[in-house]
Order: sequence, then C-alpha cells, then structure tokens
Amino acid sequence: MARSLRVSVADAVRNAVPFLVITVFWIAVMVAVYGLFLATKPTGITYDPWVHAFVFAVPGVGYLGQILQQALVGRA
Repeated sequence: MARSLRVSVADAVRNAVPFLVITVFWIAVMVAVYGLFLATKPTGITYDPWVHAFVFAVPGVGYLGQILQQALVGRA
C-alpha cells in the first residue's frame, strides 16, 4: 500500500511540474506585456483602469487556454 501511495504522489508531482512551468511562463509574459505597455505610454496621458485591465486580459486568454489544455490532458 505504501508503494501505491508513493507512486500516486510521484505521478501527481510529475503532472504538476509542467503546469507550474507554464504558469510561471504566462506570468512572465503578462508582466513583460504590461511593462512594455507602461514603457511606451506617452507622458502626460492617463488611462482608465479598464485599459490597464485589458493589457492583462489579452495574455490572460492564452493562459486560460493553456489551463484548459492541461486539464484536458490530465483527464485522459
């Protein structure tokens, strides 16, 4: 029984690592896109909060798609 638990834990960790790597990658992409947005913003211009949120929404769609793909692969 202990062997079975060890195998189950190892499988769970092995499946979680790619998801964590993808999560870190998408966080880096979101921060890079937002940093680029802020770096190219003209001086004296202020944006509404929805504009800032939209900058995160675009890469967020890719991240959610990756989560869905990982969830579907994990079920198979």
